[in-house]
Amino acid sequence: MKKLKNTLFYIALLFVGISCSSDDESNLSITANAQSFQLNGVNNCDLSGGTGSTFVMTIPYTSSDGVDIQKLQIKTKVSDGGSESKTNTQFTDNGTSIVWATCFRFGSQTWVEFEVTLEGSGNSSSNITTVRIDKPAGAN
Repeated sequence: MKKLKNTLFYIALLFVGISCSSDDESNLSITANAQSFQLNGVNNCDLSGGTGSTFVMTIPYTSSDGVDIQKLQIKTKVSDGGSESKTNTQFTDNGTSIVWATCFRFGSQTWVEFEVTLEGSGNSSSNITTVRIDKPAGAN
């Protein structure tokens, strides 16, 4: 009988230990701040449809300790209502801001908008940060 009580006690203790264990990943967070851009050149990069302009975007952010930004989810919208989504893993991260670049050809578009979500380790992701860029003078 004493052996049965001890076994039941250890089983109960095991269940309590499992249910009380913390899930560290659930506390991971990323907060993206206002995205900004810099025009790095008009008609200075090649695309399949012709020459485009280069823009460098900066996204300041804060995150929980231990979060590594691994990719950017980018939705590109244009003035005629079109849009496309892609994943970008080519960026620079200094621990407080992300810097990424793109080549864009405006054609008949009057503006382009980039909606970006930062995705990090532990399935963490940020809020969406958006920047709208009006077509620069002389841009293709």
